[in-house]
Amino acid sequence: MNEAELVETLERYGLSPYQASAYVALVNRGTVAAQDIADVSDVPRPRVYDVVRDLESKGFVTTYEQDKLYAQALDPESALEGVRERADQLERAVDVVTERWQQPTLQRHTTSLVQRAQSVFEKGIEELDHALDYAQVVLSMDRLEPLRETLADAHERDVFVDCTVYGVDDEDALTDIDFGAFCTRAHAIRYPLRSAPFGVLVDRQRACYSWHQRTEDEYGLYVDDSAHENMIWHYTMNLRRAAEEVYVETPYEPPLRFGSLRDCLAVIEPLVRDDTGLRAEITGESVATGRERRETGTIASVSYPGFEAGAQPEPHRVFAEARLTLETGNETYTVGGFDARTEDIEASRIVVTEIDG
Repeated sequence: MNEAELVETLERYGLSPYQASAYVALVNRGTVAAQDIADVSDVPRPRVYDVVRDLESKGFVTTYEQDKLYAQALDPESALEGVRERADQLERAVDVVTERWQQPTLQRHTTSLVQRAQSVFEKGIEELDHALDYAQVVLSMDRLEPLRETLADAHERDVFVDCTVYGVDDEDALTDIDFGAFCTRAHAIRYPLRSAPFGVLVDRQRACYSWHQRTEDEYGLYVDDSAHENMIWHYTMNLRRAAEEVYVETPYEPPLRFGSLRDCLAVIEPLVRDDTGLRAEITGESVATGRERRETGTIASVSYPGFEAGAQPEPHRVFAEARLTLETGNETYTVGGFDARTEDIEASRIVVTEIDG
């Protein structure tokens, strides 16, 4: 480290430029008459005495009179103790900042057990009112009418509304229902269920679910947590496997917004099979660094076990093994869903912005 670098470093730890220059000069020369310090440092002659007094008050030098005022550097072990402490503090701060940067962002989570199924229904309406991208609903036919206006409002806001109804008594029960007014896609379960489930899942984060209604055992669950929401999604998707599609908004009108890869995949899978051109914006985290990533490009492919053989995506496969490939023009990225580990990006939001063909 040369003299200029030494002066600059001392400035970083609290000395003024003149103080640092004068102190280095004294360290190099031992004892110097105060009036001569200007000749061996960058300190202007009119400022010399003020600078020397300041250094003495900080414990860096001592002065004495002998026909004139002299200044002498004190033992650096004691003089620079404060500098060492500040350096240690800075090093510790670097370690703490690095540790916190590497940690995932802390989020508030909520899980609540409620005793009344009606409370779950009311909470479901509230969550649908705040849906941004995607809402999945499971409900009985007698719950559909009270919820229709809320679903229609969400659909009007371009929320992708995926509706599964059960309690369908006969073949004509769905004939007069205008699904296009309140949902993007609809399924129906045509055989009776022992339980009476009601569920609302919103934006891969929040879910309201009750298993029984109007019984002594009625209770429900509300979660504001992506991991527990995903658990409830698995249950609703197993119900879906028993359902048949009764409505789909065709052609889809972009933008189509999804809070997860799992929901997006169920829509784009047949389009990818037909070689339909899809452009998308992906928001999520880099799997390697945990930092936020945003990429825009063309969806080149979809992958999950059985895709090449023509199999439909099963819930457990979508959760653990599905991915899509995004080509940006400069790079190609693999995109996984919740808890992705081997892909480049863990997606938290997918917006299909263009559908060509």
